[in-house]
Amino acid sequence: MVDETGISQESLAAALQKGELAFYYQPKVSLVTGRMSGGEALLRWIRSDGRVIMPNAFLPMAEESGFITTISRTMFPKLVEDMFIINGIDAGLVTSFNLSACDFADQRMVDLIDEAIRFEQLNAANLQVELTEASVINEDNLMLRRSLKALTGMGVKLAMDDYGTGYSSIDSLSKWPFSTVKIDQGLIRRMVESERSTTIVQASIRMAHQLKMDIVAEGVETSESYDFLLHSGCTEAQGFWIGRPMPLDEYLAFIRRDQRWSGLPTGLIHMAILDHVQWRQALIAQVTQIAFNGNSDAAICASRAELDSHRCKLGQWYYGAGREFADNELYRALERPHERLHRLGAKLLEAAQAGAARADLVEKMRLLTHESAMLLELLQELENEALLKGGDVLYQVT
Repeated sequence: MVDETGISQESLAAALQKGELAFYYQPKVSLVTGRMSGGEALLRWIRSDGRVIMPNAFLPMAEESGFITTISRTMFPKLVEDMFIINGIDAGLVTSFNLSACDFADQRMVDLIDEAIRFEQLNAANLQVELTEASVINEDNLMLRRSLKALTGMGVKLAMDDYGTGYSSIDSLSKWPFSTVKIDQGLIRRMVESERSTTIVQASIRMAHQLKMDIVAEGVETSESYDFLLHSGCTEAQGFWIGRPMPLDEYLAFIRRDQRWSGLPTGLIHMAILDHVQWRQALIAQVTQIAFNGNSDAAICASRAELDSHRCKLGQWYYGAGREFADNELYRALERPHERLHRLGAKLLEAAQAGAARADLVEKMRLLTHESAMLLELLQELENEALLKGGDVLYQVT
């Protein structure tokens, strides 16, 4: 079998046997910390004459013929060796490895990963498996579902690659155990000229946040795109502006430089504001539902507000990523009114369940709304202050 590039499956098989396939690594940056968070392992064919053949010249043919499974199983031990070196420099870096649904047609790929983890050749927390949306969208077989469940059970992270290129992305996210979404680079690049693309990116970030998923933006090629994603609440970014795919030795040198990018998590403050507004709306909807229809309607389950101030989404931010602002007076001032709001919310819900008069419930709602407005004002001031300070952060990129 020979494709339009003149590459045959026989020549590809020979290249694999001779060790001509290698990984190049493209860095990823955390938009929360401004530091490198890991990298994506990308296949390259390094011919004997030094010519580098890009994966789009041989992987489609390999996928069509099913030879991709042989490539994946052969290259995974090489990835493990590379990761041992990478994590020897920085134990926190996560390396993503691209697989397809056909790699899980049987148990062998899962067994390879499981053995590497059990024999402590790699830490599961340092490995992320990326699957394209297209590879799973029409695959509802039991083996694939078992395989992905097994991987997550080992502690391996799963990422949906090329999000936004398929026709039922949201449905795919609801059916498969992904912990990360990667926005397709085409959407990121089109943000410059397309308001719709910008809106889709923002909506995707918000959706991932609501689902408690990380979101990675691919194809970041300008500082303007980086800044927009930073302030929109995106969690990671990769692209030529940060670093091109590079061979292992260059990648190791890149890690050792310990570069810094802008990383004030202002976008997560904005998300916290939206989270609180949604919490308040959910609580009032729940109280109204009880007051008018009683407490038996199962429909209210979807809108139940979390009453624990540490477990609601705002609380998770405050006691998690929000600690970045621990030295800020505005941040510290948030804790008491937030706890007070949750106490008011609990009392309001109790009153509704006890059958309190609607006039009493409305009065308690007004008090809750007043306290909420004060909390939102503090959050908005914190966001404004962080945005102004963020302008003083210097990029340290090559």
